[in-house]
Amino acid sequence: MKKLLYCIAGLLTATFVVSCGLVPDASSENDSDSLVLDSIALGDLEFRTENKYFIDSLDQNGVEIHYSLNLDIPVSGNPALVDSIKAWMHGMLGKSYEGEVNFDDAMLKHYAAEYFQECDEEGLFEGLGAYLEREVKLVTDSLNFVTFEVNGYDYTGGAHGMPYFYGASFNKDDGSQLGWDMFADTTQLAPIIKAQIEDYFGDTDMNIEECLFDGVYDNFPLPYTEPWFIADGVKFVYSAYEIAPYVAGMPECTVPYKKVEKFFSERAKAMLKK
Repeated sequence: MKKLLYCIAGLLTATFVVSCGLVPDASSENDSDSLVLDSIALGDLEFRTENKYFIDSLDQNGVEIHYSLNLDIPVSGNPALVDSIKAWMHGMLGKSYEGEVNFDDAMLKHYAAEYFQECDEEGLFEGLGAYLEREVKLVTDSLNFVTFEVNGYDYTGGAHGMPYFYGASFNKDDGSQLGWDMFADTTQLAPIIKAQIEDYFGDTDMNIEECLFDGVYDNFPLPYTEPWFIADGVKFVYSAYEIAPYVAGMPECTVPYKKVEKFFSERAKAMLKK
């Protein structure tokens, strides 16, 4: 028992000596190793992403189909957060890949091949071709949350393709995603969003009522797409054709936090706390 106590005391003394900088010069050759270990530990706690750009195409009978991705992949940080974001991105791609979810070329080629097969089954190689473009970018990295935005375009023939734009905010503590549940009460949000959307149509010669589908102005809806946090407020986006014709694009607005903070849930308030 005494030997064990002596050993523990010795280890504690050695730790104190090293932490206080009392290590003899002869041990300086190990300093670099210690610094490397410290930097790895600190780096693992810091949320970081790396960009991955991938493009592939397939040509059949002179008709070409393209598939491209531009992704900000999380590479370090709270494991729960990193895993949650990777799972969200993987679900976006289709979640059929059975290998390691590391977004390398093998994984992304799998989804490109899947897309080409779907296009072939739909007869798109016999028409004008097709292409899919998707960009996933980290747009906000705050104290308590991170937010990614997705911009994409899917063309499968005809006069035009379909654009899409949405985002997702993730809690840094547990990786959970926040959407409409950022609000405890949504019943009073529509008029606030409507007032902000008016600015979206402000550069047109028509007023907002003329830009929208019949009946929308008087019964303004909440968007189908879930909202997300960015640096200066809550982002709301309406998909193409949701409240206005295709030519109107995807009406969007950012509502400053002060205008909606009284409607926030406790989870949202915690994520926005500084």
